Amino acid sequence: MKKNRKPALPFFRIGYTVSGGSAVRLYRLLRENRVSAADVCEKQDGISLTVPFYNNRSFQRICRKNGFEAAKTGDGDVVRAVKRILKRPALVISLLIVFAVLLYLKDIVMRFDIMTEDEKIRSDIMNVLKEEGVSAGSYIPDIKFVVVERALKQRVEGISWAGITRKGNSLIIDVVENIPAQKGSFSRFPSNLVAKENAVIEKVRVQDGQLKTVVGSGVSKGDIIVSGIVENNKVTWKDGKQNVEKRVRYTRSMGIIEGTFERTLVFEQAFDDAVKKETGNVYKQRYLHLYSADIPLFFKAKTGSFYSDDELSSASIAGFMLPFGIRTVTLKEYDRKPVHYSQQEAIDLAKKKCEKYEKNFLSEYEIKDRKISFTADDKGVKMQVTYKLYGNICEEAAFFIEK
Repeated sequence: MKKNRKPALPFFRIGYTVSGGSAVRLYRLLRENRVSAADVCEKQDGISLTVPFYNNRSFQRICRKNGFEAAKTGDGDVVRAVKRILKRPALVISLLIVFAVLLYLKDIVMRFDIMTEDEKIRSDIMNVLKEEGVSAGSYIPDIKFVVVERALKQRVEGISWAGITRKGNSLIIDVVENIPAQKGSFSRFPSNLVAKENAVIEKVRVQDGQLKTVVGSGVSKGDIIVSGIVENNKVTWKDGKQNVEKRVRYTRSMGIIEGTFERTLVFEQAFDDAVKKETGNVYKQRYLHLYSADIPLFFKAKTGSFYSDDELSSASIAGFMLPFGIRTVTLKEYDRKPVHYSQQEAIDLAKKKCEKYEKNFLSEYEIKDRKISFTADDKGVKMQVTYKLYGNICEEAAFFIEK
């Protein structure tokens, strides 16, 4: 006959069953004395709860002082491990030595992350770092980052800036590569404002350029509304004759042309589809978190499709978080399940797609009107929406003038 296993406690907590009073009174006393309690539950045989191991003595003192009887029900994994370790002095000394080594190693360079894909620049950076005495095993507090950054900028060809940041025991070297200077060109780059929709112009604000149409007129997609070719005619008279001198200048057209236009879209939803659904299988994978590295504590990673969530459990001493702990990754498995929608359900899903489109792509326009029609066949539903929109109808288009 199999024994019922007790539920596992969190790593750094101790479980108790308390009798002799109400849960509300006990919880209030614990809060007044700043003792954190979790999983408080009042049952027939008493009050069950868990407390952190570092609040254990305070919790027992509060119980004795106020007439409560506390019976321990279990220890977290780390608490049990610590109790076993303390019974072995040689192991304690070994762990203290390991802890001291870890404290020292947290300030030792273990890895370089160079933020460039150019292998030559990467190689040159490593050579300069070595010349400056920075290599794997260097003591980080002794590295003068400003001096090393200056050396990188001066002696590595192909970069215009370099910065060094520390992440755990890794050094991240971020560089900005030189941007090749563009070759001289005898071309100019004026621009027109052209229509990007078939629209009716309702409002015009031109800051530069020559307006080619008027408010109230219709334009087709691609029509020039504001031209970057500005023509001026200078009229002079000589000997009773009129002389017209045509002058042309080129400019970058600037302004806002607002108008009304229509846009028609179709949103489809099939009756037979596949959606993500959780299978109910939940897996946990644990890692030894050491500084910025996560070392797997398992032999084989799970395969499949999962939603994941992770939690880091680590202890602190006098407010200082220890640089190691256990990272637990919870994997919730899901797969794609076939689903069949009714016609109304398909219509509702098509409407949601329409709402999402409006939120993502039509937020810059005012929706003056929308006409909606639905059609259905054996495969699914089609929702056709014709929008009447108001907003900016122009975009800038450059053109080139050779000297």
